[in-house]
Amino acid sequence: MQCICFTEVPRIRPSFWVPKLSDTIEKSILEKCLKIPTRIANFRVPRSEYKIFYRTTGGLYWKVFTDFAPAFVRNGQVTSSSRETFFCVNESLWVRSLIAALSSDIYWWWYTITSNLRDLNPSDIQDFPIPKSVVKDQELHKLAELYLEDLKNNSSMLVRQQRQTGRTETQCFKVQLSKQIIEEIDYILASHYGFTEYEIDFIINYDIKYRMGIDNYIAG
Repeated sequence: MQCICFTEVPRIRPSFWVPKLSDTIEKSILEKCLKIPTRIANFRVPRSEYKIFYRTTGGLYWKVFTDFAPAFVRNGQVTSSSRETFFCVNESLWVRSLIAALSSDIYWWWYTITSNLRDLNPSDIQDFPIPKSVVKDQELHKLAELYLEDLKNNSSMLVRQQRQTGRTETQCFKVQLSKQIIEEIDYILASHYGFTEYEIDFIINYDIKYRMGIDNYIAG
C-alpha cells in the first residue's frame, strides 16, 4: 500500500505505547521530547482556582484547551457538557502558558503518535513532556491570551435537537482560524525543546492537509 510509511521505533521505551512514526525525522523529535524530565503532571495539583478546561472525547483534528468553561445550554438551562472536564495547576501564570503548549502543533504531533486518537485521557495530557522554562515564558503567556481571545471571537453556538437529551446549545470553536497564532506558539516552544528549523517545520505542517482542509469546528 503506497500511502503507508514505516519507520523503525526504539526497542527500549519508557512507556507502554509504541510511537506511530512515519518519518525518520520523528525519531529525533521523539528523542528530544523523551529527554525532558518534566511532564504536565509535574504542574498539576488536586485542587486550586486555576483551571484548564478540555473535552474528554471528540474534537476532530484539534484538541481545545481553555481557561473558561465553554458555554453549554440544555433545554434552556445553563449547565455543562458531560464531555467537558478540567485539571488544576498551582499558579495563575501557568494556566495560559500550559494552554499555549497544549494547543500547539507540537502537542498534536505527540498526541497523534502516543494516543488512540479518539479520547483525551488523563495520561494523554499528564505524560506530555514540557520543559520547566515554558511556564515562565512571558511571550508564550501573551500569545495564549491572543489565542484564547481569537477562539472566543471565532466561536458560535451549535444547536442540536436530540431524542434523549432534548435541545442543546454548545459553544463551538473553529481552531483552524487561529492557526497563525498556533504557529507562533510552536516557534517559541521549539527553542525550549531544542528543535531544529527542519524539525519544527515538519511539526507545523504535520497533518495540515486534514486539519485545515475541512470545516473543522470543535464543540465544547
